[in-house]
Amino acid sequence: MMNNHKKWFIIAIILILIGFTYRFLPHPPNFSPLMAITIFSSFVLSKKINKYFSFSIPLIILFISDLIIGFSIINLFVYIGFLISSLLSYIYSLKVQKNIIIHSNLSGLINNTVFFIISNFGVWIFTNMYSKTWQGLIECYYNAIPFFKNSVLSTLIFTTIIFLIYPLLEMEKREQYDSR
Repeated sequence: MMNNHKKWFIIAIILILIGFTYRFLPHPPNFSPLMAITIFSSFVLSKKINKYFSFSIPLIILFISDLIIGFSIINLFVYIGFLISSLLSYIYSLKVQKNIIIHSNLSGLINNTVFFIISNFGVWIFTNMYSKTWQGLIECYYNAIPFFKNSVLSTLIFTTIIFLIYPLLEMEKREQYDSR
């Protein structure tokens, strides 16, 4: 029988591979499982393995895939957005004991909003796409709304899927207790 810590570490590696692979598959802009992986890592893996490793999972996915895709100053804002999302999810998870699917999706709405604000601020400040005025900032956020909708929708879908699978991952533990 597999050591429980090892099992969850393997699950973390699988999530990293899924997140990495998904970045290279054709998909609508910002429709990704990455925020759902971030939430699951903070809600579950932070308690099963190590909270610092769980916070690094989305950053590992981004960094390894960005080695291939390429880097820009905007990546810094993306990484900060996911790190803050990890921390927010972890703090929120400490208060959750029931209805984990509902709470993980609420966390996703909050995280996507924070990520939207941070990442698009980076686009506004470090690109020439928008004037460096309040009107330019508002235009930047307005033009990013379709990406935000895709982010929220994908997070709701992937978070629900991951947290529906989660009890199956816990099953081995229950079976051990039932056989005693």
